[in-house]
Amino acid sequence: MKIMLTTWGTTGDVRPFLALAKSLKVSGHQVQVCTSSVYSQQFEKIGVEFCPVGMPFEQDQFNQIMDRIINIRNPLKSALVIAKEGILNQAKRWYNDCLEAMTDCDIVVCHSADMPGQEAAIKKNLPWMTVSYCPGFIKSLCTSPSPAPNLGRYSNYLLWKIVELMMRYQADPLFNAFFDSIGGNKRSLIGIEGMYSPHLNLVASSSYITKPPSDLPSYHKFTGAWFLEEPDYELPLNLRKFLDQGTSPIIVSFGSMGGTKGLETTRTIVDAIQLTGQRAIIQEGWGKLGSESCGWDDNIFSVGHVPHDFLFRQGICVIHHGGAGTTHAACRAGVPSIVIPHLADQPYWGSRLQKLGVAPKILHRKQMTAKSLTNRILQVINSESMAIKAKELGQKIETEDGLGKAVELVETFGYNFQNN
Repeated sequence: MKIMLTTWGTTGDVRPFLALAKSLKVSGHQVQVCTSSVYSQQFEKIGVEFCPVGMPFEQDQFNQIMDRIINIRNPLKSALVIAKEGILNQAKRWYNDCLEAMTDCDIVVCHSADMPGQEAAIKKNLPWMTVSYCPGFIKSLCTSPSPAPNLGRYSNYLLWKIVELMMRYQADPLFNAFFDSIGGNKRSLIGIEGMYSPHLNLVASSSYITKPPSDLPSYHKFTGAWFLEEPDYELPLNLRKFLDQGTSPIIVSFGSMGGTKGLETTRTIVDAIQLTGQRAIIQEGWGKLGSESCGWDDNIFSVGHVPHDFLFRQGICVIHHGGAGTTHAACRAGVPSIVIPHLADQPYWGSRLQKLGVAPKILHRKQMTAKSLTNRILQVINSESMAIKAKELGQKIETEDGLGKAVELVETFGYNFQNN
């Protein structure tokens, strides 16, 4: 088949699509990808046709938006900022670019947040499905809306009703104004139901981290997480030397969580690590953590891109933001986590890891101090139970073939439309 993939977002949103594109190509399909031009080289490297869409990425603008979001504790309010400043800020151009790229496709696979891409597929009358990463955003009476505690079915029902009202009056009007502008149909409960394809939504998440609820609608299919292997990665000699010369380090990785306060964040992290007497590897990410030395000694090492599949396995624990991809990578590596949520689904993942016994209580980015982070680190490195449970969880996740199941579901979806 000729399969078009469309995805919106930062690295955590795009990287699973990179893994899916690679697997579909290996399975013999012709694959094209629509997303921001900042990711063009990564897709071209695996031989996948790339179609840049939307406005060129501006790091400074992104960092300013991230500064605002970090200060918002309310998940819905932060999601609305993302919607206004991100998805809808360039929705019409994104839609038109996708519309132009979708030529002679058999099916389209869209990120659940990429509603401009979804609308392009609908306009072209193409079969389309979605991909989502967070089960906590899917309505179920077995669970509460994230990050509320699960107090039983009746309480969950009431909480979901409250969230539905908020969505109808705050999120839906924003998106429906865009749908009206392109002649599309209005949607309801965007963020709960209206962002998913009614035909098929792949939930790229491990059932060992979140068990599929018993009342999950049939069009949602858990596949397991999607991991991108990088077998040709060459380990830098200075990183190898650092790893060889001491005990297992703490790994710090905040991924695409940028902002203009990278130096301040680095200082807080370094102070906490030095108070615990541990070694550490700090991954720069979009926030440029560790790009400027904060007076650390030889026990702290700064790196750029290193595949999480390799890097996390070297650590005693991973301090991260709680993005879906990073969370799954840390769990797969079999090491405990310390989750510092910034926005969106990150509190959900941090709470899940705490419940599984592989992480302490989440520490919101706004509340992170050297003292509070030090306490979390000591709690983790002194817990034999967390280490054991993390290792057991990693072994279970290794048994899943998320990409294999995803490819099978995509193929079945496409062939069913071709034959009908």
